[in-house]
Amino acid sequence: MKHLDLLGTPLKSEFLFDLLETYDVQVIYEYDRNHENLPDEYHAEIPDLGLQFVFDANQMLRTLFIKPVEITTFNPFEDDERIPRFASKPEARQHAKNNGVPTSEGKADFMGEHREWIRFERDTHSIHYEYVNSEMKMITLQTTTA
Repeated sequence: MKHLDLLGTPLKSEFLFDLLETYDVQVIYEYDRNHENLPDEYHAEIPDLGLQFVFDANQMLRTLFIKPVEITTFNPFEDDERIPRFASKPEARQHAKNNGVPTSEGKADFMGEHREWIRFERDTHSIHYEYVNSEMKMITLQTTTA
């Protein structure tokens, strides 16, 4: 399976059932406890694979956070050429420019860290690259309906 192919997948799909059971993952239900009219969400995390899942109120995967980790166990995911890895934000920006990929970008100081990001905008999803102190911190895959 490839990470990007998971977007839009139901929580109760066979692949996700197997994955969550293999890693003994608890799915956490988060409801609108403050009555702010926010939609309910479901969260799950597999630290060994550097993954965090966010499902919408309909239990569809809308956001997948990918942290660079050394995977020492079985990895059920294949490399995905649609999610290139970039050592730096300028490298990502140049790739997007060379390939005509629309982007948005920014930077901020947050919790004592200097963060820079660039997001590749696609028709059905976005790929958000975050760098801290010029090193890859996380990739976020998100459906455009998220």
